[in-house]
Amino acid sequence: MNYIVCIPSEDQISRENCEKIHNILARMSDKYRLNIVPEPVKTKRIPSPPYYRKYRIYKEIRERDGNGEAYLTQEEESMILSVCRSLEEEELMRHCTYAYRYPANLVLKSFREEKRDRKR
Repeated sequence: MNYIVCIPSEDQISRENCEKIHNILARMSDKYRLNIVPEPVKTKRIPSPPYYRKYRIYKEIRERDGNGEAYLTQEEESMILSVCRSLEEEELMRHCTYAYRYPANLVLKSFREEKRDRKR
């Protein structure tokens, strides 16, 4: 099954930020009826704290089109940001790493830069 992976930025791994991201994704799961599964993040450099999680967001994703598109779709951006209750929550979600998981590979995605810069 295809899914999107959401990994909080390593700059955001305080317990408070990780809990906020978890709560945002729980609201998204409720609103859009998505199955979102948290998993521990494993790093080679340093041990990750037990509260640092990545999330599998199970939903239909666009087939790989081969044009090198590096951004989330407008629908995905709206879905993620629509459950945020403050600008701080939006910034947390914008700085997460997203990736499409296809059967054969993982393709990194992000928010469009002009939207990321506009909020600053």
